[in-house]
Amino acid sequence: MRDLERELRELGAELVVPATPDFAARFGSGPHQERADPRSRRRLVLVLAVIAAVIVGVAASPARTGILRFFGIGAERIELVDRLPAVQPETPLFVGSEIDLADAPFPLQRSDVLGDPDHVYASGDVVTLLYGSPKRVRLLVTEIGSDELRPEFAKKLLAVSTALTLVRIPGVVDPGLWVEGEPHVVVLPGAPPRLASNTLVWTNDGRTLRIEGELGVDDAVRIAESFR
Repeated sequence: MRDLERELRELGAELVVPATPDFAARFGSGPHQERADPRSRRRLVLVLAVIAAVIVGVAASPARTGILRFFGIGAERIELVDRLPAVQPETPLFVGSEIDLADAPFPLQRSDVLGDPDHVYASGDVVTLLYGSPKRVRLLVTEIGSDELRPEFAKKLLAVSTALTLVRIPGVVDPGLWVEGEPHVVVLPGAPPRLASNTLVWTNDGRTLRIEGELGVDDAVRIAESFR
């Protein structure tokens, strides 16, 4: 494990950042700053290959029960289940009480490419930035004020149809987890279970963050590396 971590850090030093797409125009209307870099970046498609192979292999294996049932990414507990709980796709979005951005319960990390969100919600030490509207969500950014495993934060995954991949985020020490494929179920404190689409989860400077929306891993990683 230590050898893999050392190799990951060495490879991270070789990564360079490409030109940043106009995410603010795509997901919201707030101010943003564009960055240009003529260099090309090689994306690490599979990070920590052995660990990723174990995660995906177990997820696809009939014998996964008793081998791997859950693991943690920051404050989130990821659970592999045989069957998802029943959730109605048309369930209205509820992620807490709406607040002003300045009233967040802790200093938020912000992206300089997304701009200001259209709505901000809080539930305990979980803050969600919504780009779009509750009925038409373009992007959700959730920030948890901790990077320590918290059993009450659970994401349940349908293992046979949801792909899990560890990805490298430039400027971030630990790899993030990319969740892609069939909708999975996310459960956050004070909110009912809901279906979630493609998601990137990572930790940075004592926070657990997640980006969720109809976007690919490249866009998600570029947004994640812009958070400060």
